[in-house]
This record gives sequence, structure tokens and C-alpha cells, in this order.
Amino acid sequence: MRAADAIVELLIANNVEVVFGIPGDTSMTFHNAFEKYKDQIKYISCRDERHAGYMADTYARVSGKPGVVDVPSGGGVLYVAAALSEANSSSIPIICFSSDISRSSEGTGALTELRQEDFLRPVTKWNTTLKLASKVPHTIKKAFRIATSGRPGAIHISVPEDIHEAEFDYAPADLQATSKISFRNAPAAEEVEKVYQLLAQAKRPIVLAGGGVHLSKAYEELEKFMNDNAIPVVTSINGKGSVAETSPHAVGVIGVNGGTDETNDVIKESDFILVLGSKLNNVTTVAKTIFKSNPKVVQVDISEEMLDLNIPTEVALMCDVNLFLKELNKCVENSGKDFKQDLQAWTAQYQKSVEEKFARVAEEVNASTNFVNAAKIVDQLDKQADDNSVFVMDAGTQNPYMASNFKTKKAGRTVVFDRGHGNLGYALSASIGAKVASPDSKVFSLFGDGSFAMSVGELETAKRLNLSIVFILFQNNSYGWIKKLHQLYYDEKYIAVDFAAIDGEKIAEGFGIKSITIDSDEKLEEGIKWAIEQDGPVFLNALIDPITDIVPPVTNWRTDSKIDPKDRKALTY
Repeated sequence: MRAADAIVELLIANNVEVVFGIPGDTSMTFHNAFEKYKDQIKYISCRDERHAGYMADTYARVSGKPGVVDVPSGGGVLYVAAALSEANSSSIPIICFSSDISRSSEGTGALTELRQEDFLRPVTKWNTTLKLASKVPHTIKKAFRIATSGRPGAIHISVPEDIHEAEFDYAPADLQATSKISFRNAPAAEEVEKVYQLLAQAKRPIVLAGGGVHLSKAYEELEKFMNDNAIPVVTSINGKGSVAETSPHAVGVIGVNGGTDETNDVIKESDFILVLGSKLNNVTTVAKTIFKSNPKVVQVDISEEMLDLNIPTEVALMCDVNLFLKELNKCVENSGKDFKQDLQAWTAQYQKSVEEKFARVAEEVNASTNFVNAAKIVDQLDKQADDNSVFVMDAGTQNPYMASNFKTKKAGRTVVFDRGHGNLGYALSASIGAKVASPDSKVFSLFGDGSFAMSVGELETAKRLNLSIVFILFQNNSYGWIKKLHQLYYDEKYIAVDFAAIDGEKIAEGFGIKSITIDSDEKLEEGIKWAIEQDGPVFLNALIDPITDIVPPVTNWRTDSKIDPKDRKALTY
């Protein structure tokens, strides 16, 4: 059997249904193998390697299975690096195959020659070069195990052209699925008991849920812990959706991006914080300022790298979040303690904060604007989208509004943020991966015009596949996030942030996609209603107010916009 055929058979054996990629001259044998097995595995041709990687990334986030991306040698490897780094930083399991020149051409200055393994080492969890065809089964199985176990991440396998073509003998067992794809650690009973004792002594306990809740699918156990005990849950921006935000005990996102005074104040008032799968970086902790009351902190994480790193802890447990919560819920049940009764005053306090937040949000939504009110776009999505909808967010103006104001209706990763690096150009292509992962969901892709210009080509992919995605361009003719920083912290001395207006509606129509422009709040409700009712991809070109006229829910921006510039201290993550 050819090595290329063996790789494809192993992907099928490991329940891979789709691969996102780009063809190349060094990968012709690999693509020939995909053609042979096209009834068992789908290959989606993309327009750019970076965006193929983003599709695999979000496919993994939404499906809960590893995403797979295939790129050619040379430029293909260079382009996909950004996507691999985003996935690896965000602990998303994806496997990247890159073809390479034949080994006999190494060192000759051949076209596309690149030390792929060295180049991608810093942005992957594990990467390797296949040097023997007989090593294919071992390498693929190892790739799936490493991608999904412990702290998940990005894997890269470089396959020289001659290895793809090489024949090797194999046993039937070689082409079977990896026996155990994911390994999860359970907590020690005595450690769980320590956590319970700290919790039982607390007057104002709170849970901070991060992206690790999504990775371990700990939704049922977390919602049981929250609702049975009236213990509030806040989330990091990556943890949004860890619980249904319609629960009376869900406080919302905290931190710099999407956190608000009301939600951040709740965590400031707590005396015990149970951290589930969060890095506790500066974005989440507002440079540690919301932890200054010195609460007792328990941190649960699958990775030893993050434990007790940014915030001192009373207890740090390296284990799976879901398995930990199962044991903690048992402890609470066996104790007979009535947390709901004991925490009545705390419950009233945090629920009042949430009420105050959304009363203020309502005022912002109803404020009159010259163009389209960005807060109103998110409000309409909140009201009109059904509970199964998936939202994919780019960095920029729309990002904090969605994190802060939108309420997830059920637990799950239904709102996707690229917060590993905050890459521009992510959402448009990544929404394709989300739709492929969840074909019955209406998918919404939200991005600014800076991001749009970096990813517009993938509109053709969405149209070719006839995917029901609502693309929403928040157009303000600038790199809005950076322009806001110039306004707040650099005396309004703008440089390299403005560009000419484009006609997003006509651009989308050029790809054969139905499109309308929304240039006032009066057109917004009907525009979103129209978009949701359409089959196939649609494009909304929303002309929003200039960034200099609004202050999105970014913690320091809202404070610093009210004080003298010389006294401002920027925290802009």
C-alpha cells in the first residue's frame, strides 16, 4: 500500500469526515488518495492555507473532534503557521499535513524547499517529518493521541513527496483507529475534599469558567453545581457558553474584553474563586486588579503549565474539569449543606449587579446614532437567532459587544472567539468550519472591514458549498480597535488606521451571494430577519458609527474615556 493511501485510511478509521486544504504539486499523490476514498472522507478545497487552518480550528471547536488541514510545501507551510499558532495557543486539537519536496532534492535549493519541522516547532504541540513509509501507522496514531490528550494542541506532520509514493507492508491492525484518543486525569479524593472545605467556609464563593470547560465538555456538571447551590458563574471570554447565560446564577464575561464594571465587581467582592480551565492571564484578570481582595483561589486545569502561574492558589489540581466537578458535586450532596440558604445575601448581591448591567445595556441599545448602533446589532441577534445558532467572532469592535451583551441560551461552544492571538481575518473563513461541523445550525460570522479584506476570497468557498452562513460586516472604514487606542492614549494622532470605504454589498454579490446594506438602525431588525430566512450564504453590510464616537465594552476604555489623557493607563488586550 502507498503511504498516502494509508494516511487517508487512518484518518477515516479515526472518524475524520472532512479535511480542509489546498492542492500543491508536491501533494499530488496525497490528493490522488483522497480521490480514491472520496465516498468516505470529504476534501474541502479552500482559497488560502491560513483560512483552511482556521476552518479546521473552528470545526474542532464546534464538533469536539480534531480538525484536519492539508497544505502544500513552501508557501503553504508559511501561510498555515498563523492558524496553527492560534489553535495551539487556544488548546484546540488540529492535525496539519504538509507535503514536502522529495528527500533526494534536499539541500539543492529546490523550489519550495523549507525546513518545515524547524519552522513550525514554536507554534505546535508536536511536529515531525515522516522519513519511512512504514512509520505511517505509528505516527498518525501518536498524532491523534497528542493532539487530544492533556492540554490539546496543534500537530504538524511533514510528508516528503517520495514518502507519499512509497509502498510498505502492513498488518490489518496497523490501519485501525487509535485505541484511546484522549487521556484525562481524575482528581485525588483528598484534594477534592480540600476544595469542598474551602468552599463550605466561603461567604461569597464564585466559579470562573474558562475554555477548559468547553474542552472537557463539563456543561452538565457545571450547571448542576451552579443551579443546585446558587453559586454564581462568571466566564472568561473563551469560557463564554460554559453555562446558559439565561440562568439567574450566570453573571457573564469578566475581564478586559467584554467584562464590565458590574461583572468585574462581582468577582472583586468574592472571597473564594473556583477557577476551571482558565489561564488567568491579563485579559481575564484585568492585570490581576480584580483579584486584589486576595480571595482564596482554587485552580483546576489539565495542564501543569498554567497551574499556580499567574495568580497564587490555595489548591492547584492538574486534572480534567469534568471529572473534578463530578467528584465535587458528590461531596456537596453527601455533606447535606444547604448552600442556597446560606448564600441568600450573596445571591441578591450578584443578581442585582447583573440587573444593573443589562439596564445599562438597554440604554446603550436604544441610544440614537448617526449610522448603525453596533450594540443594537448584537441585541437583534440575541432576540432573533434561535438557540442552536453558532456565532464566530473576529477581533475588533463586534468582539466585546458580543462577549458582554449577548446571552447564550444553552451551555456549549456556540460563540467562538479567536483569543489565542486575536488574528484579524479569522471569522469569515472559520465560520465555514463551524457550519461544516454543525450543518443544522444557522451560523453567523461577524467581522470588521479590516478583517474582511484579509479573508474575502473564502466567500467563494461558502458559495460553492452553498452554506447557510450570515456574514455581517461591521464597516467603519478603519482598523477600529487601533484607532480607538490612538484616540484614548495618543492624543488623537492617527496614523495607518484609516482606509477608503468599500461597497461590501457589491463585493459579496460578485461572489454570487445575496447581500444588502444596512445604513440605519431602522433597517436593522428587518435586515437580520431577512438574512435568517434565506437559504445559502447571505451578506449584511452594516455601516456602523465611527469608532471615535462610541466606546465598546472594553474595561479600561470605558474608564479612561472619562479621565484626563495624562492619567490614563492603557490595558488593551
